[in-house]
Amino acid sequence: MKELGRVIILVFMETLLNPSARQSIPIRQDLLHIKNLVYFHLMAQYGYHTKATIVYMENDVEEFHHHIDVFS
Repeated sequence: MKELGRVIILVFMETLLNPSARQSIPIRQDLLHIKNLVYFHLMAQYGYHTKATIVYMENDVEEFHHHIDVFS
């Protein structure tokens, strides 16, 4: 699980190196959704959580799932 963020970033980085004009806008939007997943993953590794970190995590997961259809 620790490598999740690195793998996702590498996959999208490779795709972003030479996107076509048609791909550039959807890719930028997808990266915003991936950001939510990576932030959630990083916060999940904290040694303890406060109410604030739990709210951040809930928001990240909710935002990711709200737009999950872009990955279909």
